[in-house]
Amino acid sequence: MRYKCIISYDGTNYMGFQIQPNCDTVEERLEQAIKKMLDTDVKVVASGRTDRLVHALGQVIHFDIDKKLTPNNIKRGLNSFLPKDIHVNEVEIVDEDFHARFSAKSKEYHYFINTGEYNPIIRNYMPNITNLDVSLMEDAIKLFIGTHDFKGFASSQIDKRKDTIKTIYEAKIIKYDDKLEFIFIGSGFLKYQVRKMMGLLVEIGFKKETKDKIIKIFETKDPKLSHKILGGEGLYLYKVNY
Repeated sequence: MRYKCIISYDGTNYMGFQIQPNCDTVEERLEQAIKKMLDTDVKVVASGRTDRLVHALGQVIHFDIDKKLTPNNIKRGLNSFLPKDIHVNEVEIVDEDFHARFSAKSKEYHYFINTGEYNPIIRNYMPNITNLDVSLMEDAIKLFIGTHDFKGFASSQIDKRKDTIKTIYEAKIIKYDDKLEFIFIGSGFLKYQVRKMMGLLVEIGFKKETKDKIIKIFETKDPKLSHKILGGEGLYLYKVNY
């Protein structure tokens, strides 16, 4: 039986989603919980990897087991073995051709910035950045919409065989009294892509760069030009669409 789970997690205490040697990761905790519940090793497949400190509200995973359990029993069982900063929100039985990664049609990421007084309570959930010209950022963020080669906004260490052409369907900013919410919905995202786009948007908000820099990076495809990578603590994998 193949089970699809929607999970949320606080990424503060983890070195990202993917299992790494001698590191605490979300994937490892999930597989440990499944083993405790079923007394067997089960491989978890996720919609994608999130980096260190990055949070998730709608990460999607799937896994296969020989037993047929109800989704409710899977949910209750996993949550009883998971730490309090990882939670299974929904579980359903899916067809064998469903794949958490390859079946995804689009992903939605949100990035939050605290523009008010520094608040130690929320420091792990949104960086404190003040004195931004939001109107400049609103104008610039529109340039990300559409189909582009995002190689210049990705990690320089990504596999050269990886397709770097992605489509951004929506990119916008929602303003609150003391925070900004950036929303990116796209066909997929490369490693560091959202955090590099955010880094440049902040530079534009500080009037250190202009929106023309976005066009230049698209043209040159040079990752060195998008050198500023905003912290992972403000980034959330919000939703995966199938």
